[in-house]
Amino acid sequence: MGREKIKVPGKIYEELTALQREIHFTQDHQDTIKKAEDRGYMAAANWIRQNEKAYKIGFAWGFEPTADEPQGTLRDIPERQAPPVKRTIARPVQTMEPRGKKSSGSKNSGFFAGIKNWLGKYF
Repeated sequence: MGREKIKVPGKIYEELTALQREIHFTQDHQDTIKKAEDRGYMAAANWIRQNEKAYKIGFAWGFEPTADEPQGTLRDIPERQAPPVKRTIARPVQTMEPRGKKSSGSKNSGFFAGIKNWLGKYF
């Protein structure tokens, strides 16, 4: 037997790789089983419990999924859903109308015109 990776079922392989990303594997398989159960990887925990020797070899050499289970098939991809219907209310578009010109007969208004009026009133 050469340095071959340990073949495990696809679901267990996925859980083992997810577990490997989350924790640091240890040779103490009881500790790894406890951590797997705590994180919800029950299939991996049961496999490690039943295959202690294979787990220890796989710990050193690695794991790979069995060939009889295809990985990443179309069944994993959810079906495309229709986009939700947008319900909008049509409102009239508000446009800006140009300001009317001031009549030339009206008094000037504004900041400087106020100062000018004040100066003219008192000086």
